[in-house]
Amino acid sequence: MSVSRRLLLAAPLALAAARHAAAAEAITVAYAGSMGKLMDKGMNPSFAAATGVSVHGIGQGALALAHLITGGAMKPDVFVPVSAGPAKIVEEAGLGVGKAVPVASTSMVLAYSPASKFAAQLKAAKGADWTKIFMNPAFRLGRTDPTVDPQGQYVLFALQLAEAHYKIPGFAQKVAGPMINPAQIFAEPSLLARLEAGQIDATLGYKSAVVSQKLPFIELPDAVNISNPAMKATYAKASLEVKGKTIHPSPLVFYALALKCAANPKAAADYVSFLAGPDGQSIFKRYGYGPGKGPSV
Repeated sequence: MSVSRRLLLAAPLALAAARHAAAAEAITVAYAGSMGKLMDKGMNPSFAAATGVSVHGIGQGALALAHLITGGAMKPDVFVPVSAGPAKIVEEAGLGVGKAVPVASTSMVLAYSPASKFAAQLKAAKGADWTKIFMNPAFRLGRTDPTVDPQGQYVLFALQLAEAHYKIPGFAQKVAGPMINPAQIFAEPSLLARLEAGQIDATLGYKSAVVSQKLPFIELPDAVNISNPAMKATYAKASLEVKGKTIHPSPLVFYALALKCAANPKAAADYVSFLAGPDGQSIFKRYGYGPGKGPSV
């Protein structure tokens, strides 16, 4: 066989080997859409710099991601959802490697647009004052789809808890309307951008995402913000019917889970360790997240 013939036959093999090597130096991470700025600007570039492994991030509603993963439509290396529910869906399908590790936490806050005509009132609000503003017919609330996104569920949970805490009968229904309200529902990655632009007046959202976007916000009491594990019984009084199931909120914790479908299992495990380790925790803190709370799922 001539040298040129051997080179011609070897070329596809060399190309395949090069593609395999390139794939081995990259991972895909599916994460809760609210984590976009943290992942794009902080976590993923830092992991790549520390390990030489690049990260392709996919941010969407965590429940939707869980169903895409379990249905086989998406095969990321790592899954980073908020709240235990989406992690359990993936684990119960037998797709997780070990347990989902708690890596960060957050709380629900009232974030408002600096461009809103209600901004001055919200800035001056004390205690339950914000609830009166929310019931103004001209007020525009934004939220995400509770059938696919935990954050959309947690907005409704927080409104229910505020109704009980401030003793305002019918408050949640008056503010949110039906669970699926097209006038209020937006895709998670665009929600805070719309808020910043003044297309909506306010939302109830994760403090971590709100701090990352540098938006003004109002802290909510523990009985409403779904962040305190000691108040789990209080939070359990809130509920939604989603796809034939009754669901209740659990404290807002972010989990990281390496997946069995990972093309690069070692890098996937390293990524989870990075999130839980000192470097990852420092980045979480810088972007407004608290430490992981509670046991692995």
